[in-house]
Amino acid sequence: MCRMSTSRNSSEAMVNGIPLGLRMWWNDLEESGRDTVKIYLGNLVGLLDIVPRGDIIRALISFWDPAHNVFHFSDFELTPTLEELAGYIGSPKVPMREQYLIAPRTVTIHKFLDTVKIRRVIHNPELSEGFCSFAFLYDRYGHFGGFNNPEGKICSGENQLKWEGHRCIAFMVAFLGLLIFPRKDAKINIQVVGIVSTLLKQNNNTLAPMIIADIFRALTVCKTGGGFFEGCNVLLQMWMIEHLCHRPHFLKYESSQKTCIEEFSTMVNGFSLPEGVAEWVTLLRSVSASQIEWAFGWLPIDEIIHMSATESHLLLMGLQSIQSYAPYRVLRQLG
Repeated sequence: MCRMSTSRNSSEAMVNGIPLGLRMWWNDLEESGRDTVKIYLGNLVGLLDIVPRGDIIRALISFWDPAHNVFHFSDFELTPTLEELAGYIGSPKVPMREQYLIAPRTVTIHKFLDTVKIRRVIHNPELSEGFCSFAFLYDRYGHFGGFNNPEGKICSGENQLKWEGHRCIAFMVAFLGLLIFPRKDAKINIQVVGIVSTLLKQNNNTLAPMIIADIFRALTVCKTGGGFFEGCNVLLQMWMIEHLCHRPHFLKYESSQKTCIEEFSTMVNGFSLPEGVAEWVTLLRSVSASQIEWAFGWLPIDEIIHMSATESHLLLMGLQSIQSYAPYRVLRQLG
């Protein structure tokens, strides 16, 4: 089950633990299955090994400027950029302007069941409400017992090879629904199936705009009194920590077998990070423009997308809303 923050000292709850069942499912996939998932989710699967830090996010919310979708600190501004998020994900080897922007799609119950390869005869009251539980997918695909369970109504029949392929699709739905586009009740929004369907069918796509849009919305909702952070708080905390780990001399990381998410702990090794919301607020209030790492050394950027042909901003479509994106305010982040 996905654990949520329940601190009484703050009204903002969020994903504060990686679901054990999701990690077990990932570890139980054959190597070929994990490779298949990585083709579509890229480096995001590395988030399974990152420990969420709710104190960082709660502190950051107080510095969020909803009018401009930026964090405003003492003498500088920062905001997650398309290029940075695409770098974490591991984008296709084509310019971002040529990548297919994934957008939310209407998903019916039948579409959901067809995508996760469960027969339509199944009856689950939650689906009519627009969500399903993690157990609904895990019981059918998270372990080998799901293959032999006739009550699961899976479409693979007695074909284990088909089942192995179907469980990769179900894992992607569960992963995105719990960690990237989370709900307060730890259920999985069936609209995530539309995202997975596009990932499977469309080459050279990118999830970066959707992820940023939902992070922006979550920050604004929490800033104005909302109770749950419906965005990927794990990616946001990594992004902020890397910007705070300043290296006096520009450092470019050499390519290795590991992704930037897998290398995260190495990148920030040696830096002392605060513990607790009050300590983080104190740090963020005192930090200045000369004390942060403006550009990520591991991020090669050939082109910056910062405006449309007619406007000084872009509109990013998330799972929950459309958000304004104006990175011209923070171009220093991109070198």
